[in-house]
Formats: sequence, structure tokens, C-alpha cells
Amino acid sequence: MRISTNQLYDRSIQNILDNQGDLSDIQQRLASGKKLLRPSDDPVGASKVIRLTEELDQITQFQRNNDVLKSKLEQQEAVMRNINDAVTRARQLAIQAGNGVMSAKDKEGISIEIGQIRDEVFDLMNARNASGEYIFAGFQSKSPAFVYDPTASGNKYFFQGDEGVNQIQLSSSVKLNGNDSGKTVFEDVFARLKSSITGGTAAASSSSIEVQPVFDAFHRNNYDAVTPANNNFRITINGAGNQVTVTNVGTGANLGTFNFASGEPFTFNGIEFKITGGPGDTVDFQLDPPQKKNLAQTLDDFFVALRDSSLSSEAFLDALDDVLIGMDNGTNALGAATASVGGRIRVADSIYNSNIDLEIATKSTRSDIQDVDYAQAVSDLTRQETALQAAQSTFSRVTGLTLFDFIR
Repeated sequence: MRISTNQLYDRSIQNILDNQGDLSDIQQRLASGKKLLRPSDDPVGASKVIRLTEELDQITQFQRNNDVLKSKLEQQEAVMRNINDAVTRARQLAIQAGNGVMSAKDKEGISIEIGQIRDEVFDLMNARNASGEYIFAGFQSKSPAFVYDPTASGNKYFFQGDEGVNQIQLSSSVKLNGNDSGKTVFEDVFARLKSSITGGTAAASSSSIEVQPVFDAFHRNNYDAVTPANNNFRITINGAGNQVTVTNVGTGANLGTFNFASGEPFTFNGIEFKITGGPGDTVDFQLDPPQKKNLAQTLDDFFVALRDSSLSSEAFLDALDDVLIGMDNGTNALGAATASVGGRIRVADSIYNSNIDLEIATKSTRSDIQDVDYAQAVSDLTRQETALQAAQSTFSRVTGLTLFDFIR
């Protein structure tokens, strides 16, 4: 095989250029710290690096979401804690107002502080977050969650938001609620369950709830929201006038027989009845429909009762029972919401730490694929420099082996 002078030159120059290219690649790897300069260096590795980088970007966004979530929940928790503190103070005042020695002036003095607490609670129920959104308004976060209407015939403080809950993604598989609707936290709170006398043939009758938990259990087990007639009961004095029988008017069920003396109290499922009558007389009573009141409305009812001088002592104490049970039910709902928020914050913290561990592992895997091994790269650089020098040295020798050189 004959090799022309052009072939000698072409091959020698190509060898030098190839060695210079390889040397340049090693220098770029050392300068950038990256083993993969272009996808063709390792197609499979390059695709893995892209996927791992996307995962890291996603983790970064999850961590940002986590910070936003915890900020929202911590603000909500602080608001609910302040409401709880305010209602706790109002409860202390309610107990103080019921001690039996309070004059009208004393009650008026308490009412001033109760009015301030009511306004504070109402303001906190309409608290905003750092973005200016109403915390408890659901998806209607641009408008106040609660409004006050002094002309309303029933509750004057009522909810106007919705039950929308914003969920925030904290990982590929976990979403947590970033807020709680005021309807759940404040509005869906039952007021004191009651019963009332509706008629009968007895000369006189009265009732009062003396053991509220017992009556509450009876109300929950027997109240029929579908068939109102089943909420009506009748007390019938027997022929001897020494016992009464309680029956359900709607179902006809016999609920028991109790010893009776005219004008003397007896108790049925937490309700104390006092009936003046004789054989065959009856007293009809009903389970009143459950009512819901938020804390602002309960405090307003307390404020009104304190300032109503026409209320008898018995009526005032009954109103006070309504207030105390309303506040207890409200703080129970508030406590449940606070516990839920605390649980979500703990889960968010756990996921945040898990994401950090995942981020470290992903970065390590990506580094193994794309980052340069400096010891190996420096060794390759030295070897490539030697190869280039050899190619340059042989070029001058090989190109000197021509027929003209021998003729000379």
C-alpha cells in the first residue's frame, strides 16, 4: 500500500486535532466541574440528569409551598388562640355575673367589658392573613367572613363566606388544607339544647333543665328532624294522682312512670317538672329544634341579658346558662380546629424534613452521574497532554520522510 504525502499530512494533522479536542474537553470538565459537557457524552446519563434536575426543582417548589402553608396555619392558630383567651375571660365574667349578689350597676359594668370582648372576637373572626385575605371566609377570601346586621330578627352576627378550603401540595403524594372555613370553626356550633311546655290540662306547670348533659343525651337520641310530631311528649297523671306516665305523642312509646305529688318537682331525663294537678291531668312538652350560634352572637346575647333590667332572676340565670353552654360549645369547636391546625403543622414539618433528605439523596445521585472526578480528570489531562506532545513530535518526523529529503 502506498501512502501519499497528502495522506501523511492529513493523518498527522487529524491526530493532532483529535488530541487537542480531547484535551480541550478535559479542560472544560475541570473548569465547569461537569463530567457531561453534551448529551452525546452519555445519552443515558444525560437523560437521568434531566429527570433528577426536574425532581430537585419540584422539591424546591414543595418546600416553598411548605413555608407558605405553615405561615398561613401559624397565623390562623394565633387568631384562634386570641379568640380562646377572650372567650375564657368572658366566661369568667359570666360566672361572676351569676353569683346572685350582682346589682344592676354591677351587671352594667360587666356588660361594658363583654361588649368590648364581643367586638374583639368579631374582629378576630374577620382576621386577614399577610396577603390581605380573610382567613375564615373560604374561597370568598376577598370579603369578610362574618357580617353584623342589627336589623336581623334572629342571629345578628352571621357567616357569609363559604366552606371552600385551599389545599397546598407539600410532596408528590401529600396535600394539606391551608385554611379552615369559619362555618366549621365558628358557625356550626350548637347553642344550648332546650325543651318547652306547649300545653296541657294541669292547673299549672313549669320546667327547667337541671342536668344539661343528661338532657343533651336524651335530645340527641330522640329528636326527629324529619317527623316533628315525634318531638312532642305528654305527661299524664294517673287515676290515683300519685304517679305520672311520659309518652311520645308521635310514636305512642311509653317512656316511663314516675312518682308524683302535686306541686312537687320530679325529674325526667335531666328536665325538672313542677306540676299542679290531679288525676287525668296532662302536660305537653316538646324538644326544641337545635339552634346554632357563633361566639360573637353568644357574647352579644350575654351583653343584652346583662343590660335587660326587666329580666327576673330566674330568667337571667336561664340566659346565663345559655351563654355558658354556648361559650363552652364554641371553645370546644375552637379547640378541635386548633388541634387540627397543630396536627397539620407537625405533618408539614415532617414532610419538610423528608423533602430535605430526598433532596440530598437526589443531588448525590445526580452528582455521581454528571460531576467530574477531579483526580481522574487531572490524570486524564496529563495523559492527554503527553499524547498531544507525541502527536506533534511524530508529525515533524513523519513529514520529513519524503523522497526529496533522501535525494538531498
